[in-house]
Amino acid sequence: MTSRHTKADYEDIVDISQDGQLDNLDSLKVKITEGVFKASPEKRQIPIEVMYQGDGADLYASYSSSPAYYLYPAERWIIQTYANEMASLIADRSVIIELGAGSLEKTQVLLQAVTQAPQIVYGVDYYALDINRNALSKSLASLPALKRVKCRGLFGTYNNALHHVAKLRQRSDVERSPCVLMWLGSGIENLTVEGASRMVKSIADVMVDGDMILVGMDGWTSDEYINAAYEPADKLVLNTLLNANEILGHSVFDRDKFVYSTQVNRLDGRNECCCMSSEAIELSYGGETVRMEQGERILVVPSYKYTDEQVLAMVKATGCLEVVRRFGTPDDAKVQYRVWMWRKVARQ
Repeated sequence: MTSRHTKADYEDIVDISQDGQLDNLDSLKVKITEGVFKASPEKRQIPIEVMYQGDGADLYASYSSSPAYYLYPAERWIIQTYANEMASLIADRSVIIELGAGSLEKTQVLLQAVTQAPQIVYGVDYYALDINRNALSKSLASLPALKRVKCRGLFGTYNNALHHVAKLRQRSDVERSPCVLMWLGSGIENLTVEGASRMVKSIADVMVDGDMILVGMDGWTSDEYINAAYEPADKLVLNTLLNANEILGHSVFDRDKFVYSTQVNRLDGRNECCCMSSEAIELSYGGETVRMEQGERILVVPSYKYTDEQVLAMVKATGCLEVVRRFGTPDDAKVQYRVWMWRKVARQ
């Protein structure tokens, strides 16, 4: 079967934001107020989903193109180098769902390889998931025509996507196609280690035997190298305050009274990108008021780093996943970025 995209294909975005737990703007309001007004000073945090609202996707694209941000070129090199091998592991008639799809620049390299894989005869369905609908539409429209790959969008969160997959698995009128869940861009590292383990377990729970996960995960390198990678994220992270104001419908955060801060926290196993108060300030919303002293921080991007041993332990803990392949960079001594392929098997 041969298919080519039309404009209508690119506009084919399925709204799944009502599936499962609802993570809409009201939910984000709750998360912002709880993270800022209910948390202790050392635990203040704005959820990373807020960062990608508005023009956050464009700012992220600009930031990730920075030469110092080694994660993006490392993953791109891995995909460009091993795309054919990855594609050879994807079955015909598969459904590929990419969590947090972003610009699709790297994804289209893999999809091109899928179109050329000899086992792909009838084709595959690809779904790009994103919480920014405008960015999702723009990314889908940037894809070239792909033979035997039908591309669509899913508008919603990770949890919405898992609930959506679970519902499809339960429907008797839908043919059960092999599923490949892609989680590139090191999105998993924005969760705590415990949260990442729960998420991987949740993904595995909606899969059936033979389904696969392709996931990018960053490891540890020198503090200097990590700091250099996150220094250029200042505009992206500080813009999160403006996005939060938009969501709350109130000017809670004065962007001019915050500066960007990034630091490696090896005790907690992560790098931290924060908005730091440049002077003593008061924040007020919904009858709540908190005082921030000069130098206090609001965490926006926690980026956890994983050793191979931690990844293997996470996979083993599910009791139903196995490692198919681990793809690395040519300079593992300096960059510890990996793309892993896991497969669902009968419970061990």
